[in-house]
Amino acid sequence: RSILAQVEGFIQTWEKRHTDTPYKPYMSKLCILFAALPWAFVCQHCDDPGECEAAHSHSVTFLQTSIHKHISKPNGHYWPHPKGRLGSLSQTSYGLPASALKDLDRHLAWKWVLPENLSAFVWGTLIDENKNIIVASRQGLYKYTADGEPLWNRTDIQGSMMPVMMGDNLYGMCAGSASMYSLDLHTGETVWKKKVAATTGQEGDMMEARNGVLVTAVDQDKSWLKPEVGIPAKRAIGINATNAEELWSYIPECGIWNIMALFPDQESTIIMDYCGGLYRLNLYDGSEVWKVRGSLFSMTDGGSTLGPDGNVYTCSNAPGTQLTMDEKDTHAGRLRKYDVSNGKLLWETKLQNACMNFPAVSPDGKTVVLSDGANVLDPPMKWLRGMGNTSEEIDRFYAFQQELLANKTQLNYYGHDNLNASILGFDASTGTLMWEHDVEPWYGMSFALDEERAYLWLKGEHPFGHCGPPHWSGPIIDQEGKVYVSRSDGLLHIYDPRDGSD
Repeated sequence: RSILAQVEGFIQTWEKRHTDTPYKPYMSKLCILFAALPWAFVCQHCDDPGECEAAHSHSVTFLQTSIHKHISKPNGHYWPHPKGRLGSLSQTSYGLPASALKDLDRHLAWKWVLPENLSAFVWGTLIDENKNIIVASRQGLYKYTADGEPLWNRTDIQGSMMPVMMGDNLYGMCAGSASMYSLDLHTGETVWKKKVAATTGQEGDMMEARNGVLVTAVDQDKSWLKPEVGIPAKRAIGINATNAEELWSYIPECGIWNIMALFPDQESTIIMDYCGGLYRLNLYDGSEVWKVRGSLFSMTDGGSTLGPDGNVYTCSNAPGTQLTMDEKDTHAGRLRKYDVSNGKLLWETKLQNACMNFPAVSPDGKTVVLSDGANVLDPPMKWLRGMGNTSEEIDRFYAFQQELLANKTQLNYYGHDNLNASILGFDASTGTLMWEHDVEPWYGMSFALDEERAYLWLKGEHPFGHCGPPHWSGPIIDQEGKVYVSRSDGLLHIYDPRDGSD
């Protein structure tokens, strides 16, 4: 036990000193050596072999259950990356017990709402090794204890995109300015701040980090023809997390939308462009390992993930579907699996609607989960912009829209069918549909509260006319196979495919 304590102490001290410095994975080789000896459990709890170092709304709600008082602490942060922990993306081992699901509202611990309310834009949350919660929004960064007590905030950092934790630092970048920052995770104080490009895309790019290298996307794809829905980034970059120096730059064939870099090993990263093209690059110099061309004249704001088998699963669309992807029943969507070693397509499955989701793979590696449903982006209140209506006419039109929504008839009134939507489970080996859970069809011309945003926009009380989120968030899968996924009607679904309960 004395030897084990010394070995574990050495590893922790070494990692603490080297977390933020790009390094070749010599330390991972040391861990592998340890694993071959009787004290193999030194690295047993790492979520990723060798990884022994430490998605839109205006509010965040936190649930606490008694199970969380007894969970074992992970090696490192609980949720350091946008999709969780490397080696188990979109997976959690802290799923809610059946007793909590029977009365979920009773377990509401606290609720946090930005003062800006509907004008606010929350990207998501991160959870550190002490269960403290980082709330990342365009209006600032906030850190709270698990019980909702404030620790620090950085409201001076405006326009931040989704950040990431690595070691004792929080790394992110501000949209538009391309100002990248490193904050001390414990105090919130600035470690460094640097402008790394002329500008950024206007969508939902995420910062990612591995072995002292930060990966994100910057600049703008000038060939993009629909700036009203956002602008894709032009190139991916690798940044030294210690001093913000650019290590490499890579321009894919299509622009980048909602970048979330993957890390299949210690030395490489995988990015996806909005056509569904994949690029495996050297993490330290950006050199190309392999690439797979995407579907030309297509677009997705979905993404990719790695399964327990190490292979890549992507959500994108078929060639030539960019102009029709928001329509119902286009069969444009494609769920694909690629061999991580060479980029070879292993299987492809056609979906009922355009694929605008991040897939998740179950912890046992058997099931790929995806949410399906077409988009709606046209709140009728926006139609009055520039029409010269009086304030009273705007109020009456808004009251009529609220009546249509309350009766669940807005889409039907304007000549459209309601939108079907479902949570889907596919065989990870073949791509065959294993199960499908249909939810209530959506009935609005836009998603929850966008009609109100458009109304306030007309009144000069809101900065934009709609938020326009995709139909679903990306799913999360717990240790029992239950699926947690939020829909843009404002509801959180917890679905158990074992018995079909929702």
